[in-house]
Amino acid sequence: MKFSFKSKTEINQSLDIVVPKAEIESQVLSKLKVVQKDAKLKGFRKGKAPMDVVTSVYGPEIRQDVIWDLATKSFSKLAEEKKLKIVSRPNLLPEAIDEGKDAKFKATFEIYPEVSVAKLSKLSFTNFLCNISDEDLDKTINNLQKRMSKWEPIDQISKDGDQIKINFVGTIDGEEFEGGSANDFLVELGSKSMIEGFESGLIGLKKGDKKILDLTFPEDYGKKELASKPVQFDTEVTEVLSPQLPELTEDFFMSTGIEAKDIDSFKTEVRTKLEEDLVNILNGKIKQSLFDSLLEINEFEVPSSMVNSEISNMKQDTARRMGMDPKDMDEGLFPDETFKEEAMKRVKIGILLNKIIEDNELKPDGDKVKEIIEDRAKNYKDPQQVINYFYSDDEQLKNIESISLEEQVVDTLRAEAKSSDELISYEDCVSGTYG
Repeated sequence: MKFSFKSKTEINQSLDIVVPKAEIESQVLSKLKVVQKDAKLKGFRKGKAPMDVVTSVYGPEIRQDVIWDLATKSFSKLAEEKKLKIVSRPNLLPEAIDEGKDAKFKATFEIYPEVSVAKLSKLSFTNFLCNISDEDLDKTINNLQKRMSKWEPIDQISKDGDQIKINFVGTIDGEEFEGGSANDFLVELGSKSMIEGFESGLIGLKKGDKKILDLTFPEDYGKKELASKPVQFDTEVTEVLSPQLPELTEDFFMSTGIEAKDIDSFKTEVRTKLEEDLVNILNGKIKQSLFDSLLEINEFEVPSSMVNSEISNMKQDTARRMGMDPKDMDEGLFPDETFKEEAMKRVKIGILLNKIIEDNELKPDGDKVKEIIEDRAKNYKDPQQVINYFYSDDEQLKNIESISLEEQVVDTLRAEAKSSDELISYEDCVSGTYG
């Protein structure tokens, strides 16, 4: 068999496959003989039909199966010989499959990129710093109270922190658009869950008030057809609700999962938990800063099949977070374009991290694996039982080892990269709006 092949540095590959006619004819004849033994053809006893009759009936189908089978095996053989890391199923296009001649195919496919990571000393990252103030602590406790509060209708104008029920109709250039209208729609003022200007525009209103909001959809809005477009929302307030906060009692403390006798000990426990969470959040921001820098200094092509696979994973994760079964997911709700940029980044980072692990011959660190498992187990009633579970389940242990390896890569990057400190507020830190 003859092959032609591009350079291994190219992602998109094509391969010319020629299957000799002699090999085709040999296998076709062999299969026809097998079929002849059991063939039941009109006018002949079982297995007694002449070969020319068997060939006329079964030959075309057998020939086609043989040709495709040989072409597929030829491709697999070459991939193994060349040690190709194929990431997409090959597309075999027949160029010539005439009887009595060599069969010719064009195979197109993608391979895993061969990358050379730039010097890690070129990396730079932001070392985010943050402190929890007394004001941040009080605000957190107030938010806990709000979460467990009862919302009561009030006959007053709406203010930040209230909930407001509205009927609204959205129009663009005077025309209503899909998903732009609702009745008794509940909005929490100050939650930043709506587009900019929507919530602030509803402050100072009471039941029965009407107001037109002239706004603009953000550039990165989820529905691309609405992004950056000016929109007008005709709103009517149907109800204003204010939170009735629970008192800071021992029962309230217990309802938050914290055992405390008084407000001071409760605050101490809450601060401890916030500080533990803050460490993880800051580490996540620092890691993202490192990864962004890594992407910036390493340009390379990635296989579209890997990006598409990651898009599919992200869509399924989004569906699960929304309480939907991915199997019942409406594809129209999650356009590929919404996830494409982030999916591309994730695939690139994954390729770079794998290369760094390979170049530095990193192996999962037992102590770090143990640390991660113990950290996850500490929030359970019986931590030792959880620890035993992780070590007894190969799949779970491999997942932890992968996390450990990523942390080891991050440690390697931090040791080599240049850093600059930056102090950010606790609110910006936990809200994810900064860094």
